[in-house]
Order: sequence, then structure tokens, then C-alpha cells
Amino acid sequence: MPDESRDRGGSTQPGLTRRRALQVGAVTAGTLVYGLESAAAQAAPDTRARERSFDEDWRFFRGDVDGGEAPELDDSAWRALDLPHDWSVEDLPYAISDDGAATSDPSLLTTQVPPAVPVPPAVIGPFDPARSAGGGSTGYTVGGIGWYRKHFRLPGDRSLTELRFDGVYQNADVWLNGVHLGFHPFGYTGFAYDLTPHLNRGGTNVLAVRVDNSGQTSRWYSGSGIYRHTWLTVTGPVRIALWGIAVTTPEINDQQASVRVEAAVTGTSSAHVRVTVLDPNGRTVARGQGPAGVPVDLVVARPARWSPESPNLYTARAEVITDGRIVDTAGTRFGIRTLRWDGEAGFELNGKSVKIVGGCIHHDNGPMGAVALDRSEERRVQLLKAAGFNALRTAHNPPSPALLDACDRLGMLVMDEFADVWDTGKTPDDYSVHFAQWWQRDLTSMILRDRNHPSVVIWSLGNEITDNTGGQRGAELAAHLRSLDRSRPITLGGGSTFSPDDPSWSYVDVGDVHYNANGKGYAPMHAAHPERAMTQSEGFPATIFQDTAFVESNDWAVGSWVWAAMDYLGESGIGKTIMAAEGTTAAIGDQSVMPGWSTARTLHHSWGGFGYPYPYFQGNCGDLDLIGQRKPQNHWRAAVSGRSPVELLVERPVVPGTEQVAAWWGYYDELESWTWTIPAGHPMTVRVYTPGDDVRVLLNGAVVAHGTPERCAAVLTVPYRPGTLTAVASRSGREIGRRTLHTVGAPAALRLSSDVPELTTSRDDLAHVLVSVVDRAGRLVPDAVNRVSFTAQGAGSLVAVGNGNPHNVDSFRRPRRHTWHGRALAILRPAADPGTITLTASTPGLSPATLRLRVHEKTAPHVRNARGKGAEPSAG
Repeated sequence: MPDESRDRGGSTQPGLTRRRALQVGAVTAGTLVYGLESAAAQAAPDTRARERSFDEDWRFFRGDVDGGEAPELDDSAWRALDLPHDWSVEDLPYAISDDGAATSDPSLLTTQVPPAVPVPPAVIGPFDPARSAGGGSTGYTVGGIGWYRKHFRLPGDRSLTELRFDGVYQNADVWLNGVHLGFHPFGYTGFAYDLTPHLNRGGTNVLAVRVDNSGQTSRWYSGSGIYRHTWLTVTGPVRIALWGIAVTTPEINDQQASVRVEAAVTGTSSAHVRVTVLDPNGRTVARGQGPAGVPVDLVVARPARWSPESPNLYTARAEVITDGRIVDTAGTRFGIRTLRWDGEAGFELNGKSVKIVGGCIHHDNGPMGAVALDRSEERRVQLLKAAGFNALRTAHNPPSPALLDACDRLGMLVMDEFADVWDTGKTPDDYSVHFAQWWQRDLTSMILRDRNHPSVVIWSLGNEITDNTGGQRGAELAAHLRSLDRSRPITLGGGSTFSPDDPSWSYVDVGDVHYNANGKGYAPMHAAHPERAMTQSEGFPATIFQDTAFVESNDWAVGSWVWAAMDYLGESGIGKTIMAAEGTTAAIGDQSVMPGWSTARTLHHSWGGFGYPYPYFQGNCGDLDLIGQRKPQNHWRAAVSGRSPVELLVERPVVPGTEQVAAWWGYYDELESWTWTIPAGHPMTVRVYTPGDDVRVLLNGAVVAHGTPERCAAVLTVPYRPGTLTAVASRSGREIGRRTLHTVGAPAALRLSSDVPELTTSRDDLAHVLVSVVDRAGRLVPDAVNRVSFTAQGAGSLVAVGNGNPHNVDSFRRPRRHTWHGRALAILRPAADPGTITLTASTPGLSPATLRLRVHEKTAPHVRNARGKGAEPSAG
């Protein structure tokens, strides 16, 4: 199955197609010609794009290469692909040809609590416990070294040409035509090089990038390679610098907003800058100009505020003018909104109190690995907003630009975080090795890149940092950040967790604790610093109610960010359901029972990290699973927040003498299912989540259980009999909602549904197609395990498959996947030319399914609804 390799039938970007290139000059084998206009053409700024994708037509070799930077090196046998690319999520070169060893034990597919299994004699897909330097922390994947090379040609003028990388993990060395341009160690910040002095104008150029992700560089799955976009910017010598436009809105009221635009211009000291502000509908609403280096102050009448409910975006366009000519044009989107964070009001957005319902996310996109395509990032934000979140914490690094763009468009608040370590490391080869020499450059690039995003409402300098300087290092970081942006507060993730005397209080604006359910240690810290708002940027899934209740009863408590919002690769198994001896009877999220469970703590720490041994490969602690399906804790969240009047789930039966407990990062293993292969009369634990005060459970129409919810959850015992199970929730004697589960029939067919009704020819576009196992009545079979094979034909390809199973170590790249809880995911990527892509899913003994999606020419950016209507599936 192809991975990120492009459809060889054509290019991927308007203006960079092979048809366009052939109009400019000859193409040698493996060389792409860029038809970029000269600087003189910039007098008419609408004639060309200033910045263009540099993602297509690269060659890749997994491993080290002597002389890999040499222009004369023969790389014709290297793999052709388009960026972004992550080699650690791909099948290892020595993976076995079939994946039977990964799934031979049925318990690995059907239960959430399998025993540890021996390491297989041969590996499957990307997983190799024997060779993974990070082990369970990085999901048993393999890093190492990889090389990328690109052959390209440019016109013969002397335009200034800059190449930008949005992210390379990690330790990137870059050469152009054999000249070393530089080294960039941090895997999460963007960086750029001026190619101009080293270009072979009119001839072939060879760009080479060596990426070294050797050793244990991370505590979670980082991915390996050029996993974010690359861009080529061509201008004249007088230009707006990279990330050189800064927009602030110093004063805002309902009648007008003051907008200040500063543009950093290089190459001259005598240019003028003309600024135009466009409203969310593209209409000009303000215009002004001034000398380069001097802020341009504008007024926007009747501003449309940015908020999660109404994410209105304006555009500031800056034109550089010399001798009456426009020589460069650049723009940025921004939002008009006010922020207030203090110890009295907490957090106010546009003058209204907002409570954070937040989630932490790592940067991978499940089956796609760390590849940051725009649609992957957009879908993640859509899913999490639909799941009840209004805020994301980018743990523990700057996110992709595409993620912040999606948060801006869709209305998601963001805590933008810098790093997991400073001078003191947490793994042998992490960023601490380079921190002292690089932090100022990397923090600068993060702030300059992200400062105009209205979704970013708070900066975090780091996560659970060990600062052996007594606060001096943190004060240096905070001072540098404030020199770049003063429009948002600063915090430190978990910085005030342990003490009101922590040195971080001297330089942060907002206190931040981790895992302080019920305000334990939280309120005393605020009492010591009453002028500060406080937040909890990491909380347990099992304490959703306690965290929410504490925040709602204290204005200064801004909100909580659960660990985690969505499942991710690495930190393997930290969300595994904890089993205890029967009779423990711990209340939901009662962390006070944990100290007595020495075995539970031992399980979390005994193997040298958080989590559980192979075959667990993902965290398994998210509100959503690895493919975006809701997990039990999200049903509880819906009741706690009042978004849902009633949710009904049933615990998976356990080994006699044990019981499930929701604690630490784990939660109950339960399903929306009344279909179980157990004897009639077997007692089942039924959990009803509701904001109501009374619950009745009916089995086949007769009341069999009655209870009063505690912490928005009623736990009832119901003897199993097939049929219909219904939960009825009431408040003050009045029914507020009911939910019903049915015993379904045997698996009969597959069903396909897409998150989008059609695709465009943009290589940033994707369709996430859910395959479901259904019975003859078309109902999901909730715990069906079937190996599904996929075939994609036409205008696109199948690029990844996956499921939510935290320990199903199959390949993400081969066209087959087992279902988990009755579902699996296939991800389609469109080709460069319009047409139709057809996906067929089949499994032995069941009726197959086929889905067709139209791929049309991309004409404009598009944003889909949180629950985009899928294409119509057809059963085979």
C-alpha cells in the first residue's frame, strides 16, 4: 500500500504541476522545475503566490549514507515520496510478511486487559520491542537515521529564495549543492535557510537533509523525519521577514477596535508599509500606512469578536512599497478579542467568564503517525469540539501550524506549550542536550510564528520542569517571551503543583497544578497568591466530576485539562483499566484508594516508565480512541457538563474475584452494548451517567434496577438476559431523557461511512472512512472482531488503516485491519487529478461494502462541519 508517496500521475500544487513546469524549461530525470516569477513581477502582487509548497518529489532512504549530501550521489534507487513523512510509523524493512503473530491470541483483540505476551520472534509493521530505544514510551517504534534529497531547478534571476521547514524530528542537518546550510536539533519548531547564495540558477540544485532520531529522544511517540510541511518563499531583496507581521488589538469595545500592525522589513531602511484589514467576509474595513519599522495603527468599526462560538477571523495584508512600487506582500489572519486572567474573575474572554473544558494532546494523528496534513489536524479539532472540549493544551511542544489554523477557524482555545525539558533531561537524548544553546532561538520562533493566532490564549514555558537554577532559567525564558508578546499570560505546566513557594511563582502570570482533584493543594496555593488565576493543566479521566465541580465553585479556578483528550502513540498502556480485588468498592475517581494499591503503583512504574509492556503501544487514556471514537469517560463528561441527559454503558465481565476501578489515567472498560456471550442471569454492572437525580433501568420493559446518581453516575447490577435495556433519568420527578441498548444479531455485513462527502485534489485533503460490522438489521455489532481487507481504486489511494485497540500491533500501512468494538478506520488520500475514488471493504463470511467519493479540483480553502456528512455507502 502506498504511504505518503504521491500519485505519480502529476504534481500536487497549483502552479507547480509538471504541465506548468514544462512551459518554463526542460525537466531532467527526478528534477522538478519551479516556474517562479522574478522579483520584478511583484509590482503586481496578485500575479503570483509569494510562498509555495516544497513538499513534492523528494527521495528518501532509511538509514545512514556516507556522502549523502553530495550533489553527485546517485539516489535514483531511493524511495520517491511527498512530504510530510514519518518513517517510524511505517513497516520496518525487516517486518514479516503476514501479521498472524500479532493477532494469534484472541485475547489481544477482544479484551482490554490481556496478559503480557512474549516478544514475537519477528516484528509486524513498525513495532520492534528488541530494537526500540524508547521502548513502551515511544510505542515500541524505531527511530534511527534517515536521509531526504530533492532535485529542483529555479529561473535564472537573482530573487531571494528562502526554504522553511515547519518541523523535522529531529537533529536535522541541511545541505544545498553540497554546502552545509545549518543544523536544527529541536523537533517541533520551524526554521528556515536562505538558499540564495548557494543556488545554481538555471541549473539543477540538490537539497539534502539528514535526520537523526537515534536513541531515546522522547517520553512519547515523536515520529521521525520531515513530518510537517516545507515551503519555498521567493521575493526581492526588500521583503517582509519570516513571521514578520505582528497584529495586536490594544483597545476593543462594541463600537470599534484599535488594530496595531507591525511589519519587520529587511533589505532597506527607507521603505513604507501599507496595511489593509479585511473582515471575515473579505471586505476592506481599514487601511493605513507608515514607514517600515513603525507600527501602523488602524480602527475597525463594529468589530466581529472571535470566540469559540463565533470564530470570526480578520486578515491583515501588508505591502512593502519602495519608489512607488509594491515589492513584497504578505498577510496574516487574526482575531479581535479580549482576554482577562486574574485571581478574582478567573478567565474572561470578551468580558464573559469562560471555564476551560480542556484536553491535552500529543502531536501524532494515530494511524498517520506524526504526519501533519491539514485535514488530519482539522478533523482532530472537529472531533474534540464535538466531544465537548473548548480548549487544547499542546503537550508538550509547539504544534503544527495547521493545528492552530484549525483551532482559529473552528473556535478552539489553546494553551501553546514550549518544551518538556529545559537544562535537565528526562530521557538520555532529549532536547536538554541542546537546550542551553538553542532555547532562545526556538522560543523566539514559536512566539513569532504563533502570536497572531486568536485561539492561543495562554503560553506555557514547559511541562513539569526540573529547574536547578532556583528559578533563574525560568525567569530568563519568561522575560524573553514577554519581549516578544505581552498580549497573553504565561504559565508553567505543573509548575505550582507542589508548593506555593515554588520559584515559578516569581515569573508566571497563571498558576498551574497537575492532578489536584477536589482542589487538593490547589486552594491553599491560591490563598498564598490570591491575585493569580489558576488552572489544572493535567487531570485524570477518573476525576472529571471532581475537577469540574471544584472549578464551577471557584471563580479563580479557570478549568481543567484532562490527560488526555485523544489517544496517542507511546506512553504505552497508562490508561489500562486497573483491576482490584472484589469488594474494594471505590467510588468513581476516588484517588484516595490508590496509596493502598501498591500493586497498581508497581505496575505503573516497574518497567522503567509509565505504562505496560508490549503489546501495548498507545496511551489508551483519551476521551476519544486512536481513530476518533468516543470512549466511556467521554460519556461521563457529557453528563457532568449537562450536554447529555443520560448515557448508558455496560462493563465488560471480569475474572471472578476481581472488579474494575477507575483511577489514575485508567477508566472502566465498558461499552454501549447489551450483546454479551455470557449465561442468562449473569450479573452485569450497568453504569448510567446523568445530571439527573434518579435513574430507573428497564429490561425488556420491566424495571429491574433503581438508583440515585452520585457524581453524575449511577452504578446498578442487572442480571443478563438478551433483549432491550433502557435507562430512564429523571430530575425532581420529571423524566429528562432515556437511552436504550438492544441485543443485536450475528455479524452479517460491513458498512462504510466517510467523514466527508467528497474530496479535493489538494494533497492536504483526506477522507477518514469508518468500517462497521453490522447485523442483518444494520445495527452495529458492538464487540465484533473481523479482519477486514480494503481495496482502493481510482483518483486516490489508501494511506493508512487503524482501530482503537491499544494492543493490536498490526501494520498501519497494509490494506487490512481487525475491527475493535466493531469498527476500524481506512484513510484515503486524493490524487492530483479529479475523478472518483472507490473503496471496497470485505471480510470472509460477511457482505462487503463499497463507497465512492468524488475528487474535484480544489478552488478555495474549505472547512467542514464537526460532523461532516459522509458519502452514501453501498453494500456489495
